[in-house]
Amino acid sequence: MKKSEMLNFFFEDPKSKTITRQIDNNKLQYFYFKEDFNIFTEDNEILNCCVLKGDCELKFQNEIFKLHPFDIFFLPPNREVNIRLTSKKEHKHKICLYYSRVEDPVTAEFELQRFSLDKFVPRGEFGSERRMATYRTVWTTIQNGYFMSGFTNIPTKALKQGVVTSVNIETESADDKEIFPHIHPEFPEVYIFCIDDEKYAITQYLIDEQGNSVCQDITDGGGVFFPGNLGHMNFAKPFGKKIKYCMYLWYISTLGRVKKIFPKTLRI
Repeated sequence: MKKSEMLNFFFEDPKSKTITRQIDNNKLQYFYFKEDFNIFTEDNEILNCCVLKGDCELKFQNEIFKLHPFDIFFLPPNREVNIRLTSKKEHKHKICLYYSRVEDPVTAEFELQRFSLDKFVPRGEFGSERRMATYRTVWTTIQNGYFMSGFTNIPTKALKQGVVTSVNIETESADDKEIFPHIHPEFPEVYIFCIDDEKYAITQYLIDEQGNSVCQDITDGGGVFFPGNLGHMNFAKPFGKKIKYCMYLWYISTLGRVKKIFPKTLRI
């Protein structure tokens, strides 16, 4: 793939305009809002949605739910919700909508998951003299056959070392492990970075099977929406400042085909 094509998968925080992207039957809408609005799904359409800034309310079938930053919900086909502002004084409300199509129907109802760093579980390893750190914590929020979505957070104790994520660790021998980017060819993915420091950036890499690669430093609110056949990995450079979170939201639409994806190693 041409490097110019790969660079087009990146996007910045939608401060000036709505971000709208589409890959196959998967569509991303990412924007700030100042008014109440409705969200609906059509026949054979499903939605995974995350509030990224500001508090608001969600009305679904005459029930009202309070929404706070990083809460995520799933909406089945032929459903509608109303998003309401709870305070006109708050000027920054931001939301991300990820639509997909149903290929193989499964049973999945409306679902709302509340954000808490206490729900994150550790994965990976801290660094050593021989290998970079891959330590992070992960919260898988929606995993219902139509979507896998959640957050990956790099805690301060790992961030001090510098960390690579979205990787597979392969054991080459009893004493040797290697780190590779991974792929999931049939399933595109969205990353949106949520970092409690406007100046800090994570470097996101995209790599094709021929070894052609691009990278871009992404700050809070930026992201990338890319085909799953591209290798992808992130590098969080060493950062000594203590911050509340250094995360990225991720969405993968699984179309009803599988409930869980196991990324394959891209050996390059």
